[in-house]
Amino acid sequence: MEALLYNMLNLTKINDHISYIEPTTNPLSANVAIIKTNKNIWLYDVGNNPDIPDIIDELNVDKLNVNVILSHFHPDHIGNINKINCNHIYQSKNTFKYTKVGDIVDSDIFIEDDNIKLHIFPVPSSHAKGCIALEVDEQYCFLGDAIYPKNNPDVKLYNSGILKEQIDTLKKIKASKYMLSHKTPFAQSSKGIIKWLEHIYAMRKPNEVYINI
Repeated sequence: MEALLYNMLNLTKINDHISYIEPTTNPLSANVAIIKTNKNIWLYDVGNNPDIPDIIDELNVDKLNVNVILSHFHPDHIGNINKINCNHIYQSKNTFKYTKVGDIVDSDIFIEDDNIKLHIFPVPSSHAKGCIALEVDEQYCFLGDAIYPKNNPDVKLYNSGILKEQIDTLKKIKASKYMLSHKTPFAQSSKGIIKWLEHIYAMRKPNEVYINI
């Protein structure tokens, strides 16, 4: 992967069509994936770092349409949504409560754009209600924070029922790489992640909703 520096933010190239802006901690800002075709730029999340909108403008030299998929409603993933000029926004019903604009995703959406295959779909998550994932070319699956535990700084909790639904959903996805926000490396083995989630699920106790890890 090739890394470039834009406004003190690293832009890393995955292949000829896919790159991403690396996350920051101050301000807290998630990875922003960029999928570029001859007609469109697709963003998975828009981050919260104030330099990100300028980077997107610099990259869009051909003035392509910009479409956004939002993983979930947390500010480090959607903070720049009103600062980016985009044509379409795909998000869950829960995220729409925060953005007030765009389309709601409640089932699988398949798009073929210039021979790039995009699969937008809801993914059950203990971390945040209404998570949306993006699979690209059946090779990379961008998951945001979906596989992380409940957003609580004191304890790490998974809802056992939701976790089982998540595992079943991800097992249907063909991508061999899961792209996990805030993680280094960004790309993780899908088989390894599913094995890890199954290990957590095996820790569940009878008559208890949550798994404390």
